[in-house]
Amino acid sequence: MQLPLTRDNQWGEAVTHGMVNRFLDRVQAFYEKLEKISKKREAVLIWAFFAALVFGVVTVTGTLTSGFHLVDDWEFAQYIDWMKLDQRSLWDCLRDTVSYDLTLRFRPLYYINRILMAYVFGINLTAMSVVKAAEIVAALVALYYCARQMKCNMVYAALFSMTVMVGYQSAVWWKLGPQESYDMMMFAVGFCFLLRWLSTEKKRYAVISVVAFFLMSIYKEPFILLLPFVGLYILYDGMRGKKVTIPHLWEVIRRRFPYLLTIGVIFTVEMLLILFMVGTNNYSYVGLDESITLDQYVQVWRNAAGNNLKWYVRFGVLMGLILLTYWEHVKKLGWEMLLAAAVILPQCVTYSKTALEERYILPCVLGYAFFFVIVGCTFRPLSGKRRIAYMLCLLLMLAAHGRVALREAQYFTYRGESIKTMMESTLELVQGTDRKVLSCFAPNGEGNKTMYHWFRLHGYDEVFYWEEDEKKINRSYGPREDEQADFAQIDVIVMYNEEDRHWCYEPSLDLSDFTEKKCGTITMYVRNTWSVY
Repeated sequence: MQLPLTRDNQWGEAVTHGMVNRFLDRVQAFYEKLEKISKKREAVLIWAFFAALVFGVVTVTGTLTSGFHLVDDWEFAQYIDWMKLDQRSLWDCLRDTVSYDLTLRFRPLYYINRILMAYVFGINLTAMSVVKAAEIVAALVALYYCARQMKCNMVYAALFSMTVMVGYQSAVWWKLGPQESYDMMMFAVGFCFLLRWLSTEKKRYAVISVVAFFLMSIYKEPFILLLPFVGLYILYDGMRGKKVTIPHLWEVIRRRFPYLLTIGVIFTVEMLLILFMVGTNNYSYVGLDESITLDQYVQVWRNAAGNNLKWYVRFGVLMGLILLTYWEHVKKLGWEMLLAAAVILPQCVTYSKTALEERYILPCVLGYAFFFVIVGCTFRPLSGKRRIAYMLCLLLMLAAHGRVALREAQYFTYRGESIKTMMESTLELVQGTDRKVLSCFAPNGEGNKTMYHWFRLHGYDEVFYWEEDEKKINRSYGPREDEQADFAQIDVIVMYNEEDRHWCYEPSLDLSDFTEKKCGTITMYVRNTWSVY
């Protein structure tokens, strides 16, 4: 029951209301002061802010120097192995890798970039991590300027940029395998120059935009699905303030036909190449599958909504309800809803079997951030306490995702340091001897491949691999791949333990004659007969 106002609590409410108003006045004054700075100072401030944010996170958490992780980064060791030990030329590596990948996927620029990185830096993963962080900074800045050109103030623009890039998807800040960091950078650059072209009609901006979108589209396939959004946005921009009619649409298409045609051709040709040349059988996460029931699809997405997508879902519901209180005005946001859906729905269909998690949240979150940050923050009817509540939702969501990002970065570093300790300790024990190492990372073949190439590059080639199903010890890789060994010949065994997210079983090996040495998420077992132990 609400108590009637007395003179005392009337005074208290007046004081509280006055404090809130003074706080809002100060915030407004800060906004106005911020908006008055010159474009040059704004650029310096934004580049410095995002550089400090990204490099601060990867440096303080240690991801920058965490080394190999038994995942996609094994390929860098493979390329150097080819060039250094197999004497393959750079051209041979590029040709063989790209041509092989085109039988599986459509991402030629991805492998060209990776091989060139290995050629320049060798297996110096710290240098590659610096390049990766620089891509993230460029993506954040370009996204910021996209929002600025869509009439957001500096604070909202920064909020948009970080909403897209901070969260479980922040794994792309430090993981060297995912393609999303480069593709987000290219999309943001392409869209930024598209907006400049739409406002100035200078052809050079259109050319830069198309080139950026093309480079994006040949780096990872799901980003091809952003090209229809680009075409739709051009129509949206041309139809501002106009009634949607066939003559009006045709006028917009006619005026911007060369750009729309170019984007349409790129999209069509690449989709045809995937469908008829590459094929879709190798995309296990794509589309619908008759063997999967509707209940299974629902369960996958329910799990995602309670895990990697939970903060987007929870705060999205709250912000949606706030906007719905302006129902008569929200009904007029048809174009904006269509644009958001043009980003979100194709990605959800693409990842329908696995749902969206970690890096796969990109680029889907672009549609979410476009609607809730750019459209929501510039939604004129939104005001008063409801605007405060709405902004609080955005800030709390960003804070929750920031906590997630830091937690994931710390685990990534811990895992990398575990692997580094294991590999260096093992090498110290076996280098210059004929002692044999048994790698038990299957079914993660990437872990075994890392062991193979890394030890070869360090002058040791006596690594064998355990096959749990067949209970065999094989070479598995290289010219001696058919060679087998008895368990009695093995001197060091390495495997995951339950701290590692790749752990899934304990190998059925008799370890009674071995001494256990735990290296974080990896465990080494060294034969007891070694005097060093």
